Amino acid sequence: MTRLSNRQYPMLHLFAQRRDVYMTASDAARYDQRPFRSMLIQRWIAYRPGHGFHITREGLEAWEEFRGTDIKRLNPNAPLTRFFDITRYEKASRAAS
Repeated sequence: MTRLSNRQYPMLHLFAQRRDVYMTASDAARYDQRPFRSMLIQRWIAYRPGHGFHITREGLEAWEEFRGTDIKRLNPNAPLTRFFDITRYEKASRAAS
């Protein structure tokens, strides 16, 4: 599963929106460098001398996986997570009223 930090998300989104546009080093210098470093390590972006930074195939795959992950349950009639007991919540809510 692809996990994006609050810094990676907007940076990867920027690259994904502008897939065919290279970002110059001077433009890249305007942004927080932590997501750049992270995305270079993960090979989500790459640098091409004479052109600049661009999103890679791996970066596009990460973006699409992040955006397209299905969160629907296979069986919506199954009990909720074991960490949430709705009957306790309802009792506490009634007691507070």
